[in-house]
Amino acid sequence: MFINEYGNRSDPTVILLAPMMISGSDLYEQMCPYLQGTYHIIAPDQGGHGKAGAYISADEEYQTLKNFLLETGCTTIDLIYGASMGVAVGYRLFMDPDFTVRHAWFDGAALKDSAGFAEWFVSRMFRIRKKLSARLQCRPSSALVKMYGREFAGLMAKNFERITPRDIDAICHACCHYELRRLTEEEQSRLHLDFGEKDFDLKISGKTIPVYMPDAAVVIRTGYAHCGYMAAHPKEYVEEIEQFIGRRV
Repeated sequence: MFINEYGNRSDPTVILLAPMMISGSDLYEQMCPYLQGTYHIIAPDQGGHGKAGAYISADEEYQTLKNFLLETGCTTIDLIYGASMGVAVGYRLFMDPDFTVRHAWFDGAALKDSAGFAEWFVSRMFRIRKKLSARLQCRPSSALVKMYGREFAGLMAKNFERITPRDIDAICHACCHYELRRLTEEEQSRLHLDFGEKDFDLKISGKTIPVYMPDAAVVIRTGYAHCGYMAAHPKEYVEEIEQFIGRRV
C-alpha cells in the first residue's frame, strides 16, 4: 500500500478505498471535483495499483493503513468509503475499536464469510481478461467501455497493465472472505450499502445482509453493473455521499 494524502489534518478525515483496477489517486481525482466540503482525504493505492507493491492480503493492506492512521493521530474518521476491493480494508477499519468511525459507505461488496465459488469464478475471469488486455495493448475492451464509460474504463485498463496473476488471486480472495458478525443498531445507523442491480455481489450479500445488518441503509441502482453507478454519475454519487455524512454545504 502507498498512502496518498490530501488536505489538512485539522479537517474531517475521509478515507477513499478504491475498487480493483483503480488506484487511490485515480479515485480521488474522480471524486474531488464534486466535493463541496473541505476534508482531509486519505486515498491509498492498494497493492497491485499505482505506486504500491504487490497485493499480499487484505490484512496486510489494512495493517499498513492502520499504522499510518495511528502514527498520524487520525483516530476519528468522518467517512470510510470503500468500493469492491476497497471494502475488504474498509470493513476492517469500520469494525476496529481503536477508531471512531462516524460513517461508512460500501459499494459492491460480497459480504460473506466465505464465497469460494465466487472467488474461483472472478479470479478465472480476471485472468482471462488479463490475457485479452495484453492483446489490446492495454486499451479498454468494448465491453468495459459499455459498462463503465470510456474515461473510467481507460483508467481501469491502464491500472490492469501492472496487476499480476498473483495479485488477482490475492485480491479475489480478499473480496470473498469477511469475518461477519451481527452489527448493533448503532453500527448499522452509520452504514450505507450500495449495489448495482446487475452486480454479481448483490446476490451474495442479499443473503447475509438480513442476518448481519438488517437495518443498514441499502440502495440498489436500477440497470447498473458492479460499481457502475459511481463510474457513470460521479457528481450525483458524491452529492449523495455528502448528504449521508451530513456535510453538504
